[in-house]
Amino acid sequence: MPPKTADRAKLMVSIVSPSDAPKLAEALSAETRCLHYTFLGKGTAKSNIMDYFGLETEKNVIVSVIPESTEKKLLAVAENALKLYMVGKGIAFTVPLTAASTLIANAVVAGAQPKGVRNMSDEKTSQYDLVAAVYKQEFSDAVLDAAKKAGAVGGTLVHARTLSSEGVEQFAGISLSRETEILLILTRREVRNDIMRAVQAVAGLKTEGGGVVLSVPVDGLVGLGTSGDEFRNKEDGE
Repeated sequence: MPPKTADRAKLMVSIVSPSDAPKLAEALSAETRCLHYTFLGKGTAKSNIMDYFGLETEKNVIVSVIPESTEKKLLAVAENALKLYMVGKGIAFTVPLTAASTLIANAVVAGAQPKGVRNMSDEKTSQYDLVAAVYKQEFSDAVLDAAKKAGAVGGTLVHARTLSSEGVEQFAGISLSRETEILLILTRREVRNDIMRAVQAVAGLKTEGGGVVLSVPVDGLVGLGTSGDEFRNKEDGE
């Protein structure tokens, strides 16, 4: 059995319809103290397909700082409150934090659960990663096409701006676009590198797309055709 550890803050990311975003934040906050940030995104599925199934192309990306001890419970809350087990309703997943503001972390974890709780990151978790690609807006179609051919099943687009990065640009001998798109792709780990290489080939730093591609591991996940039971049943090390 893994050693017990003290509670700590973790990041939960949810991608849902704008109409469901307030409901999700309210449901999570009813369970424990959370800090939520939200920003607008857009699904990558063709609009005619989304219209046919009665789905929304506009998305809200909600980033929540949560107590790690409540991770499984909050994923279950999100799954049930928004019916994320249904196709197109959205996804919610957790990623590790290596550090956080002490005041915020203490406020989030205080009273969530007694010390000595086992954390999900101490157990076997998902086989998914989050790939984030940042590139010039005009390369979105090429990036989406390349990612899908490499194994991506979908993603969320977010409009962004590159801020002061002169030091990196001078060192690397590159010029980063100020108006950019961020493509967030949740993908199985075995195709992560294929997707990243495909994106880099059409919009990497050495191309006119001037893109940067990153990935982070995902611990818990609901939505995307998965069930939260896959992660909640790990208590006995199965």
